[in-house]
This record gives sequence, structure tokens and C-alpha cells, in this order.
Amino acid sequence: MGMPGHAIFVKRDRRVFAHVHPSGSAPMAAMEIAMPSRPPHAHSGDRLPPTVSFPYGFPEPGDYRIFVQVKRSGRIVTGAFDAHVG
Repeated sequence: MGMPGHAIFVKRDRRVFAHVHPSGSAPMAAMEIAMPSRPPHAHSGDRLPPTVSFPYGFPEPGDYRIFVQVKRSGRIVTGAFDAHVG
């Protein structure tokens, strides 16, 4: 994984699905056009940040399952979380 992580947000009724990266989720082709000299998800010195956050706004209330993968100490760690959005 060449980025700090990624997250999947799924509403329990499956009406919402989002795959989010810490830097946002623009299509790769758009990123290459906007920043041709910088590879997507590049980090200075290939060092990953100590804290990772995912920009996301829940589009509607309900129960969600959130799957997160981050890279720590050379290992990919996966977690699943539940959230109720009122």
C-alpha cells in the first residue's frame, strides 16, 4: 500500500458506499492531470504520517460499518467499526 491508508463506508441498508483516502478520493486520472510531477499518494521521504484521518461526510442518517486499512511498521492493519449517524 503506497498511501497511509484507506477506508470504506457502507450503510447497513447498502444504499451508501464510499471508498475514501486520507487525501480525498479524486479519480487517479484527475490527480495525474492536476499534479503531473507528483505521483498519487506520494509522501515526502516515503515516510507515512503518525496519524491518519479520512475526509468524509455521511450523506444521510443511519447505521454504518466502516472498514479501515492503515500501514504501520511495514504491516497492513485492518479494522472494522460501527457508527450510528443521527
